[in-house]
Formats: sequence, structure tokens, C-alpha cells
Amino acid sequence: MKKIFVVIILFVLSFGTSFSQETNYKNVLYRNYVLNFEHQKNLELQNKIIYNENRFSLKDSLENVIQEVKENPNKKSTLIGGVLSGLLPGAGQFYAKTYIKSAAFFAAEAGLWIAYAIFQKKGNDQTDYFQNYANQNWDMRKYARWLNNPSNGFQLGSSINPDEPNIDILRAKINACEEINFSHTLPPWGEQQYYEVIGKYQNFLAGWSTATGEITKNNYLNYRLPQVEQYMTDRQQANTYYDRGSVMLTVVIINHLLSAADGVWSVMRYNSKFDIKPSVNIQSHYSYYQQKSVIVPHFNLFVSF
Repeated sequence: MKKIFVVIILFVLSFGTSFSQETNYKNVLYRNYVLNFEHQKNLELQNKIIYNENRFSLKDSLENVIQEVKENPNKKSTLIGGVLSGLLPGAGQFYAKTYIKSAAFFAAEAGLWIAYAIFQKKGNDQTDYFQNYANQNWDMRKYARWLNNPSNGFQLGSSINPDEPNIDILRAKINACEEINFSHTLPPWGEQQYYEVIGKYQNFLAGWSTATGEITKNNYLNYRLPQVEQYMTDRQQANTYYDRGSVMLTVVIINHLLSAADGVWSVMRYNSKFDIKPSVNIQSHYSYYQQKSVIVPHFNLFVSF
């Protein structure tokens, strides 16, 4: 009976000790579980030194090789978006699937070129109009007679023959007289400068069809001829049309630049709407359960939209 009692006591003591050790072991595991990452690395280094394990080099090599899998294949190139819109406004936006902005830039481009063509045509028509008017109403020979008139007394005016059959010889004589008496000379017939100077400078008033003998050397500088004023108004209108066409070309360039910048932005916005970036890496962790370092694969999936 005493032997049985002694056995029971020893069994109880042994069970209690075992339970206490197991509880203590779990507490240790829990406390070690909450250790920070730096402490774990120190433990890994100690384990490497103590047990001479080489498996820790695997982590570094794998992390250098496996960092990120292929980018999202649905991503678009900002460079392509910018170049497309720079060449044809709206193309980069279409590439980025922003169709409303694409239509807006393309419509602006088309509208600007249409406006440019309209202003160019108006300018050309107006130019034809005032040049035809000048051809019909300004006469070089009438102007030569005014210079040749002895009562005006222009130097070298007497050397001019208004009836000279060769128009080039006549203009050369007129130019020689003009160089001495005026600030500007008569350009060759039909040149752009020809149609400008005959209406801009006072000495050419005498060549217009409505000019009379009232225009003399003494008063030509202050004389006003309504016909010339209307002619210059018509000529200025042609220049206004051309200037507006030039403005359209400037706006076309601006539209290309803005569209190129917006093409890049649109592609960036498109890429940020839905972006998938998976990554894989392998890390080593010290296992207190196994009392050694173990390699654990990590797979990460980043989705942005």
C-alpha cells in the first residue's frame, strides 16, 4: 500500500513539472515572437556563426534576382502619347482612350486650319482686288509728266520723256529724278513694294486717275486724295486677313504643344486608373519552433486605380 502511494506522488510531481515546463516554453515562444526585426537578424547572424549555416546567402541572391515580375501589359507609353498628340492633336488622347478630349483637340485643329484657309483666300481675293484697281487707276506716264513739268522744277525732271516706249528706260529715268528729290523710288511694276509705295508716299499722288493739276511741288506733301485713302484701306484689309491667318497658324502651334502635354498627362492618368504590380521575393526567418532559419517565399500584389 505504501509503494502504491509513493508511485502516485511521484507521478503527480512528474506531471506537474512537465506541465510547468511546457507552459514556460510557450511563454518563451510568445515573447520571442514579438521581437523586432533587427533582433531577429541578430539571432540569424548568431545562428549562422554558431552552426556555420550558409543558407542565409540565398535570401540576398534571390532578392537581387527576383524583385518584380513583368509590368502590367495594359500600361501605355507616355512618350508615344506625347509624340502622337504633337504630330496630330487628339491622337495621343485617343491612344489613352480619352475620346472626348481627343475629339476636342482634333476639332480645334481642323477648325484652325479651316479658318486659316478662309483668311488666306480672303487675303488673296482682296489683294487681287486692290492690285487690279491700282493697275487701272495709277499711271506711270502720268506720274512722269508731273515730274517733267517745268513749273514744278524737279531736278532731272527735264530728262524724263513721258512717252518713252521702253517702260524700263522710263522707270530708270524716273528713279534718277526720285533719288535726288524724294525719299523713295518707284519699284518695278507688279512687285509687292510697287503696290505699297504708290499709295503710301505722297510724291506718287500725281499718278492716280483722280489727281489734277492742283498737286504741285509745293503742296504734294500735305495733299489728301480720297481715291488713295480708299485704296490704302482696301490694301490694309488684305493685310488684316493675312494677319488673322498668321494668328491661326500660331494657335495651331499652341494647339500642338498643348495637345502633346495633355497626351502625356492623359496616358499617365490612364495608367493610374488600373495598375497591377505583382512582386515575388524570398526571405529567411528564424524559426524558434525548429530552432533554425527557414526560407519563406513572399508574394505581393499591388493594385492601384
